[in-house]
Order: sequence, then C-alpha cells, then structure tokens
Amino acid sequence: MPQVFSNGQKVYLIYYVADWDKDSIFNIKSLSDSPVDTQLIALVEFDGYTFRFGIANDEVFAGLPLYKEGLTDWAHIIENSIWIEEIKQIHKIHPYFSPLHWTKRNHYVLLFKDEILEVIASGYTIEVYNSSYKEIGLEVLNRMNHL
Repeated sequence: MPQVFSNGQKVYLIYYVADWDKDSIFNIKSLSDSPVDTQLIALVEFDGYTFRFGIANDEVFAGLPLYKEGLTDWAHIIENSIWIEEIKQIHKIHPYFSPLHWTKRNHYVLLFKDEILEVIASGYTIEVYNSSYKEIGLEVLNRMNHL
C-alpha cells in the first residue's frame, strides 16, 4: 500500500515494511506513545520533485521497457536514464541551463505489488516508524509545509 506525496520540492513515499525485511531494521522510530494499530512503515524522502506513480502492477511488469534490462527486483537505480534525457531536452531552452545540474540526478524505480514509483532525485533518506498510516501521513504534511 504505497502512498506518494509531493510539494514541488520533494517526493515522499510511505509503505508497509514487508515481514521478510523486519529483522534487518535496527533504528525504528515512533511518533506517539500509542501502540494501538501500529505497524512498521517506511518513510522515504527523495530530494527531487519529478515522479511517476501507478503505471503497472506485478502481473504486467514483463511488459515494461526496462524489464528486459533486469528490472525484476523491487528497487533500482536506472543508469543512462532515457527519462532524465527527455527532461534535460525540455530544460535546454532555459537561459541558465547547466548540464552539470543533471549529473547529480538519479532515476529511482521501486516496484510494488500493484504500483510502480519512478522518481528523479539527487538522493533520498529512509526512516522506519512503528506507527499508523495516518500518523506518518501527518508527519509528511508537516515536513512538506515545514510545520
């Protein structure tokens, strides 16, 4: 159940941590003292604002253009991204365009059961919380609005 938030400066992703991944997490945070209805939820903050979400589910991943290039596991960084090149072409008409700006960008692809998230960003951070979707969603809104 991934959810995506964006404010034009950052992209935020929240999702339930898979059972098979729970044992590898050491720094789990909490937003409240209420242990009711909490689960491990990851909060990813991307330093970038361009994203695509949805696109396809796991039943049709084999039809994705990047699938034959090895897009099979759940998390990827795409080298020589066509999407980044397309965006660079759009921005080339700007009077202050700098190709160096784009060398700091990565194309991230995350495959979920029913969605795909693609983000172009310069980096990301991941935090894991023992919380609820509502609390994490409010945390994201606070970060987006600097509250």
